[in-house]
Amino acid sequence: MSKKGPNRAVTQQILRDHKKHGDAVFEELDEILEAGQIQATELDLVSCLEHDFGVGYRRDVMTMGDDAMEAIITSGTFNKMVPKIIRTALAEQPKEEYFLLNRVTIETRGECEDGYEDHGVFSDPQAEEICELQKPPMFGVATDFMTHPKGKQYGLGFAFTREAVCRDPNSFIQQQIPKISDAHNEKFENQLIDLFVGYTNTYNRSGTDYDTYYAADGTSTPFGDGSGGPWVNAQANDLTCPADFQSARNLFYDFRDMVHGRPIPVPMTGLSVVTSPQKADAVRPKLLATAIEDDVTCNGGDSVKYIMTAQVANQMTFDLLSYQRLVDRIALRWGVTTEEARNWWWLGNIPEFMSWVYNIRPTVTRCPQDAESCKRRIVAQFTSLSKGYGYIRNPYRGMWFTPVEESGT
Repeated sequence: MSKKGPNRAVTQQILRDHKKHGDAVFEELDEILEAGQIQATELDLVSCLEHDFGVGYRRDVMTMGDDAMEAIITSGTFNKMVPKIIRTALAEQPKEEYFLLNRVTIETRGECEDGYEDHGVFSDPQAEEICELQKPPMFGVATDFMTHPKGKQYGLGFAFTREAVCRDPNSFIQQQIPKISDAHNEKFENQLIDLFVGYTNTYNRSGTDYDTYYAADGTSTPFGDGSGGPWVNAQANDLTCPADFQSARNLFYDFRDMVHGRPIPVPMTGLSVVTSPQKADAVRPKLLATAIEDDVTCNGGDSVKYIMTAQVANQMTFDLLSYQRLVDRIALRWGVTTEEARNWWWLGNIPEFMSWVYNIRPTVTRCPQDAESCKRRIVAQFTSLSKGYGYIRNPYRGMWFTPVEESGT
């Protein structure tokens, strides 16, 4: 949905209705904004200033005493409209560049629930043979658990000076306000990217910390130190044709339960292949072809040609997605060249693989004026706060493939 500019007529009608019916009009406005019938950027703050101070608001704002200014700002429509614009910006869907935040599972936990534990969610009880009248072994849900990381707080202040209000309130205020939302989302996205590329690790099962990714030998990829791990979900494997998916399927087939070693079935539908835009462009015609031919020589020596759909040939369904910011982060975090990072590709189910948890969703509060604010000619100031964390839900639901080293290098 494209952004609309300030609409003076719409805003003035809201102000006239407010004068007749009181604050109930602003409560109704919240519902209208939430439903998307009006965009927050359509609210004209100049009209609000004229409503509060009069047509000559520029002169009055610059010359009015601090106490009188505070009284009008506190009770005026300008002060009531600005938080609505900010809240709406914070509630907007993340932009396309917030690739992971827009795809991971979103959860909400209490503000003080640091170090939250999921009990019993990974438990794999096993029945034992018993004799007559023998008591069976007991299994408790607390015997297997996952500990979440602690949430981190983020904040951003926003202030309007007298000069800003008078010189260009329509441009300055309404263009800057949505950046509050961007600032919080940027922090969330960067945390998720670091988790996604394995630079930070959060998986803690029954009190033991694990890396997110492990390679079979620990040398063909940046993951691991050669000692291996409880699973293998990283491998050197160039994605050049549908046959390369067989190596990925083999990793899925080899997943075993950490306690009893039983095979873990991993669904191979609804997956995502995430890579660089350059790599995606190169492999898209091969991976998303509507038909794939395969020549097979049968026992009698006859050649048979099979024409298959891509789903049959790959034995999985997936979306091919590209993300440029991921390439930059891989190069930064793992010390590889940009060219090498472009050839990394990830395969898995993003919502099942990782989550973002809100302890405090981004909120905005108006700060009361103090002496220091008056000295700095601040008319109104707001503070925003959020708290949350990302964590790996299930490392069996995602794997990284890095470039195959050329012989002799």
